[in-house]
Amino acid sequence: MDALMSLLWLLAGWLGGADDAECLLLGGLDVLRTEAFVAGEVDRLSDVYADERAARADADVLRSYRERGLRLGGMVLVRDSCRVTERSRHRVTLDVVDHLGPTWVQSADCRRRDLPRDRPTRRTVVLERVGDVWRVAAVGSGERGLQR
Repeated sequence: MDALMSLLWLLAGWLGGADDAECLLLGGLDVLRTEAFVAGEVDRLSDVYADERAARADADVLRSYRERGLRLGGMVLVRDSCRVTERSRHRVTLDVVDHLGPTWVQSADCRRRDLPRDRPTRRTVVLERVGDVWRVAAVGSGERGLQR
């Protein structure tokens, strides 16, 4: 199932305007992020982010959900566009527009509630080479607002 989900995400990234290989790479990292969220495992974010600082926002959300006895399911991130704005050998900056698609949360008593879908949001995503793999080093609002 995980392999099928990964293939679908990569295909969606390709169909969703991922002209640059780095956008497909981001799609793969998005799959790993989704798997961490659905599993509720903060430790799995290390497969996505370059360091704990870059993972902080997602880790805080995951911990908050766990503390409230909630579990995400069916998390879907829809990418509207992606393009490289800067590229060096060890760092790539992407201009990404995406939004949360159909996603739901399940409570400890097994009640399911759909989360509201959001509007497309522009983000700057910096990918950084960590050893021989790429990870998300920073995410920010718009093309200039990076949070590290």
